[in-house]
Amino acid sequence: MSNDCGQCQSYINYVEQELSSYLQAGQFQRIQCDSQADGQECLALYHSPSCQLLIQRTDGADYCALGTFEAPFLIDQVLEVDGSQGWFNLVYLLEFRANKKIMTQRVIEQFWDGSLDYHQWLAQLLTGQFEQLLAMFEPGVPATWLADYIQFMQRQRYYGA
Repeated sequence: MSNDCGQCQSYINYVEQELSSYLQAGQFQRIQCDSQADGQECLALYHSPSCQLLIQRTDGADYCALGTFEAPFLIDQVLEVDGSQGWFNLVYLLEFRANKKIMTQRVIEQFWDGSLDYHQWLAQLLTGQFEQLLAMFEPGVPATWLADYIQFMQRQRYYGA
């Protein structure tokens, strides 16, 4: 395992700065990092006492996900929305908890035109929510929410519809 982010180091430093209060609150420590395509593809894995956190930039899009300790480091894989890899996109978890769509077409367009920064936006969304999200992944606590999450994602047409 390598914790060297190579050509992704400046990106990872930026994300860690934007999410620093959450990384500290959750006691997350970076344990692995991967850089591919001259730094255009970045992946960083963090462990905490309750779960894992994945930061991924792929195909020009940014993602952050919480996962179980069994969730693999996703080198050369796309983050699936259904949780089948053991990873759950933070935005979709927030949508599930709020029972409404947060990642709207307008928000996506703002990411693409550069008028909205994904990590700053995510940091604001996590305010007052992060501890509850971490609690969903506590070791030894059954994921009783998972079936409801899958149904919510199907209703949102993120997959399986």
